[in-house]
Amino acid sequence: MSREYKGKRIVIYPIYLDSTLSRKEGRKIPLSLAIPKPTLEEIAAACEKLGLNPEIEPDKVHPKSIALRGRVVANKLESKLRTLYAVAKTIVEMRKLVRQKTAL
Repeated sequence: MSREYKGKRIVIYPIYLDSTLSRKEGRKIPLSLAIPKPTLEEIAAACEKLGLNPEIEPDKVHPKSIALRGRVVANKLESKLRTLYAVAKTIVEMRKLVRQKTAL
């Protein structure tokens, strides 16, 4: 991520939102808001829906989890944590809509 974006954009790794991981393993949001196994595409779609201008970087890795590849760089809403909350809530809503459509 370029230095010109410092303070304006954030990096979102899927492990930040993953309910199957502990805080020690890298989850940044409360378990009540976390979602199981979020994908890069879901995170990017949620950021797009929130107007955060996301960019997927599929080859980047999180230092704690070398096996999981990819991250999304997006604009911030207010703080990094509030942005992560908003992205997680949006993914939950998107998954509910998909379940409703497949149930019909």
